[in-house]
Amino acid sequence: MWVLRNFMRRLNACAGLAGLAALVVCFTAVGQMTPPNTEDQVLNHLTLVQRWSRQWEGAEIYLARSGDELYVENGQAIAQKVVKLEFESALAQAELIGESSPKTGPAAGNPGNAINAENIFKREQSIRQQIQVLQTELDALNRKIPTVRASERPALATQRDTLQGQLQLAQALEDNLNQLTAFMNSAANANGAGMELIAKIQALQRTIPGAEIALSPAAAKAGGKMSAPPPPARFQIIGNQQNEGLIGQMSQMVHLMGSLRTLDQIEDETTRLQAATQRLRAPLLAALRATLQQGQIELANVGQSNGTAASAGAANPSAPDSAPPATTASATAPAAQSQETPQQKQSEMTELVLHFKQISSATLPLSQQLILLDQSQGNLKQLQDSIEHEYTQILRSLLLRVATLLIALGLIWIFSELWRRASFRYIRGARRRRQFLVLRRVVTGFCMAIVILLGFVSDFSSLATYAGLITAGIAVALQAVILSVAAYFFLVGRYGVRVGDRVTMVYNGANSVTGDVVDIGLVRFYLMELAGSGIEMTPTGRIVVFPNSILFQTSPLFKQIPGTEYTWREIGLPLHAESDAQVAEKELLARVNSLYEEYRPLLEQQYRGMEQTVGVHMDVPKPNTRARFVGSGLEVVVHYPVPLRQAAEFDDRMVMEVMDILRKNPSIRLADGAAPELRSAVKV
Repeated sequence: MWVLRNFMRRLNACAGLAGLAALVVCFTAVGQMTPPNTEDQVLNHLTLVQRWSRQWEGAEIYLARSGDELYVENGQAIAQKVVKLEFESALAQAELIGESSPKTGPAAGNPGNAINAENIFKREQSIRQQIQVLQTELDALNRKIPTVRASERPALATQRDTLQGQLQLAQALEDNLNQLTAFMNSAANANGAGMELIAKIQALQRTIPGAEIALSPAAAKAGGKMSAPPPPARFQIIGNQQNEGLIGQMSQMVHLMGSLRTLDQIEDETTRLQAATQRLRAPLLAALRATLQQGQIELANVGQSNGTAASAGAANPSAPDSAPPATTASATAPAAQSQETPQQKQSEMTELVLHFKQISSATLPLSQQLILLDQSQGNLKQLQDSIEHEYTQILRSLLLRVATLLIALGLIWIFSELWRRASFRYIRGARRRRQFLVLRRVVTGFCMAIVILLGFVSDFSSLATYAGLITAGIAVALQAVILSVAAYFFLVGRYGVRVGDRVTMVYNGANSVTGDVVDIGLVRFYLMELAGSGIEMTPTGRIVVFPNSILFQTSPLFKQIPGTEYTWREIGLPLHAESDAQVAEKELLARVNSLYEEYRPLLEQQYRGMEQTVGVHMDVPKPNTRARFVGSGLEVVVHYPVPLRQAAEFDDRMVMEVMDILRKNPSIRLADGAAPELRSAVKV
């Protein structure tokens, strides 16, 4: 009775912890020993707990901050404890189901062919003891044989061989029994529904690492084994990473959204598990309350029996010793009957206490499960709050970075537009304006590329190898384009080529093209081709395109000195031997000087601009005369500069002036068969 009262106090404490006062009291007869839950209910709840625990162990949860891994570790530790408690409760309920179900006995018609798991278990223990005894005797003989006389060794060897044969036979029998036991455990048909359910529970237990529990004798008889502890958890912390770019922050947001979705699923599964645990625990609590009610009734009956016996003895305290035999016999029979009743009550109380212990061992783990599940919900809530806070911070940082990127691009675009308008407003020269506009495009594109690169990528060290390979590939594939872009800056430089310059390009060693520059691009420049015989150059109607990279070749490029536009002409008069060379030279120089005075201010202005540009002092070109011997005799030659754009006009006038000199001066005679010659003084 003291034991029952003790368990009643423990049950009341447990019931107060788990909320037993809110449950409905169910009065059932304990003697029937009906299990509160069926086998399917126990297995379904066990499967639900397994699925819930695997969500904790197998979920890929990306943490927001360092320290959040404690929440996940606590959740996994709680899940492992819940699994252990579930197996404890399931094994206890399996024992209840096993005691309430009838044992499978021998067949009625063929008792010799029946298989009893309990007998097999006892036989296994006997065989193991026999093997130990035989092994001990065999070891003793092996140590004894080398120490005895030679005449005694054959008998001992024969005895050793006999023991070895017996040991091998016993080991073979043990293997057969182990195989039979394993088969019965896997088939779960050895000794009723209880052993079958225990075997299933242990099979499920082996699938969960770290779910080992202290097995009861009935579960140990079914061949349960301990599971290995789970490996330590590894988590990836993706929050609080400094200097993340847009791509990194978007990747963090995707991971955190997946973590929140996983935690929501775990939370829903935890809520369903709590409801299922309460449904599974309700019949067990009702059975406990019924057992307590039955115990209180039994205690009351025992108290009434003791009180009745005491009152009967007090009612006849002075019974004489000389009473009649009949009276003594009649008084002895009720006394014997009253002594039998307490023994029966004591036996019933013992069974009641054992039944109470079994139900309590199945109920208490479920109550502890509910407490742990409440803790798991709180732990989940803290982890969700941490991840949601980090998700909000990353989203805010992402929006701020995008806004900053757009503002920076907008400022660059505004700067580019102001540059373009200033170029058209303040730069009058078309060539200089074009250079500034090209430079504007280069600077604007470079700044936008840098801003976008800084916005999307933050860890440049991780891109070093990749960028190096890409750069090398681009350099090889676009070698000519890169050279052309580099040559462009030489073309538009201080001593470069301007639109309108007349240049001569020499290519392939001997071929050449002369033309006026009409356009200079970032990769190519364009010439209007000029052709003619002698000193006359006229457009051919074709545009010649050269890559800018031709500047880096060995072929030369001929162009005017920066700021100047003139060319040299020379006119030669082959004189007769009787002609006066001095008069001819004087007359010819006078006519050339008269033409030269018309454009001399233009040449002086060009030379002053050239000195400022080049920084070198040079004399203004002037006409000069030379006399030289040729095959036909003496020749007077006059060199003089002419404007490049008006060269044809002045050449025509010079021809007229020479004809006028010959007509007005008879002393100036040309050599026989010779004629004046006007030619270009520049030889390529």
